[in-house]
Amino acid sequence: QHVKEGGVGRAPGSAATMLVDLNDDLNDDVLMLVDLPDDMWRAIAKQLAESDLASAVALKRCSSRFKDLAAPLVANAVSVTNEKWRDAAAKIGGRVGAKITGALERNEVLKTLDIGYSNIGSKGAAAIAEALRGNAVMTELDVSWNSIGPAGAAAIAEALRGNGVLKTLNLYCNNIRDEGAAATRC
Repeated sequence: QHVKEGGVGRAPGSAATMLVDLNDDLNDDVLMLVDLPDDMWRAIAKQLAESDLASAVALKRCSSRFKDLAAPLVANAVSVTNEKWRDAAAKIGGRVGAKITGALERNEVLKTLDIGYSNIGSKGAAAIAEALRGNAVMTELDVSWNSIGPAGAAAIAEALRGNGVLKTLNLYCNNIRDEGAAATRC
């Protein structure tokens, strides 16, 4: 049972990914030769902060001009996301809550979370679900062996409806039964 401390990722094929990958090969001055007005960069920052926070954080790190324009939007989105995780950690409490809080202190955003074998139950799953609502960062979540039952699986599934960011969800050995399995189907 541990929290994986992942770096920031980007959605493959996104405009932010292309800009960040380009910037990996070039320096910041060359990237910023793209002649876009500041209001266009702000619009890109706003969209990324709302839909692909991980890309916005990554792009902010590689471009000084984007950083200046996007910093307030990205900082606010990161703050809101992290506050949801702090609330979940407080509701879960104990070792698991401390691990989530510790991971937030070590990472700008929480991209992966492995709390398998932590016995969080359905109430802990509900707290995780609250934090996942509107998730624009987390790509992997492991809540295996936690006795979350059908109610916990349904809460997480409902929170993830329409989520295109989370790629891996491990619900193994949670006694979710047919009701929980049905709730998790797309």
